[in-house]
Amino acid sequence: MSGKTWRWVARLIFLAAVLLALRLIGPAVPNEIRMLTGPQGSTFSEDALRYQEFLGRHGITVHLEPTSGSVENLTGVIEAKEPTAAFVWGIRDITGQKREVPEGVESLGTMYLQALWVFAHKDTDLERLRDLSGRRVEAGQKDSDSRLLALFLLNEEGIADEVDFSHDHTMTADQIRDAVQSGEIDAIFAVGEPDSPLIDTLLRSPDLEALTIPRADAFAFQYPFLQTVSFPAGGLDIRADIPDHDLQLLAARAQFIVSDLFPPALADLLLQAASEIHGETTPFSARGDFPDPESAPLPLKRAADDFYVNGPPKLQKFLPFRLAGWINRFLAAAATIASAAIAIFNIVPALISLPFRLSLRRGYDELQVIERSAATGTDNKALLDELAKVDRSTAAIATPLHSLEPQWLELRQYLHDMRDRLDAP
Repeated sequence: MSGKTWRWVARLIFLAAVLLALRLIGPAVPNEIRMLTGPQGSTFSEDALRYQEFLGRHGITVHLEPTSGSVENLTGVIEAKEPTAAFVWGIRDITGQKREVPEGVESLGTMYLQALWVFAHKDTDLERLRDLSGRRVEAGQKDSDSRLLALFLLNEEGIADEVDFSHDHTMTADQIRDAVQSGEIDAIFAVGEPDSPLIDTLLRSPDLEALTIPRADAFAFQYPFLQTVSFPAGGLDIRADIPDHDLQLLAARAQFIVSDLFPPALADLLLQAASEIHGETTPFSARGDFPDPESAPLPLKRAADDFYVNGPPKLQKFLPFRLAGWINRFLAAAATIASAAIAIFNIVPALISLPFRLSLRRGYDELQVIERSAATGTDNKALLDELAKVDRSTAAIATPLHSLEPQWLELRQYLHDMRDRLDAP
């Protein structure tokens, strides 16, 4: 292959490296994303509004889509055809049982703990979850997170089929209170922060008592997506002593998941939002506990792993998000292209010169044979005939690069010196 051909090959390889670099650094940050929020008024829904406001400050429009909860959120992310984000409390199906880790879904980590509360009518004398067998229970609408967590715990207790979930729609705090007073329901499962409207109302209800979850430590030990949390007597209201006893609860780890279509720069921006939204002290976590990469059951997105190790991109401290992202993409592409160029321009000259070096080596080998034959007394005339053949073959060697000419001239000089010695009387 001629040097000119090799140069064209080098150009094509370099062009392929450029295209590969541009492909590897991913697409530009989109202007819009989709976020699945859970039911209206839920913790997921309230958090989604805060993310919408944060990303809006950086020029990203977030379209919020209400869902029934974690199961629908997970399915929506799996089937997403566009960048989609959502909260889930675990990789569970509609019965609360564990699912296989789905493809096309990555985690940004755990954002907070979603506490599960159990309330019972004070006249029911309930002490254990197993005491709910045969009782009428309110646990939110079908497929909601509170319903799924309740089903999971009751199934582990072996009584899920014996509990009457009498409502398939979400009830307000006032409706739940009225249903308790009228005897329509005996117990309530609910998720949320102590100061959320629902939990606050239930804790203050004179007809209800918040229950400690027996064997909460055992549940957390068996199932890593759960964690025990404590809420002290008077934690909601010291003067009114609400609640009037210490509570041990279970909390599910709320994961922030994204589709694999999610651009790394945007995942990084979501984690910056998460640090602002979830990084403060809460009743169940200390400042800086979240977001947390360690408790994520799904594969951690590469951009998230980099965020947890190195923090947000340094350029974003000084430049707008999109400009910083464009510069980072440019630098990543430039670094990749430069590395490819160095490798190519080191390899290509070696490939171009390979046929020349092989021909040169063959010429030296032939001269060496003649040299040794002369030393053993072989007839000079026969050796000169052999040398003439080597002269013709080495004279035809093409030098593909100007820098290789001295090596070719050295071979030719060696050949001429040998001819002079063989011609000498």
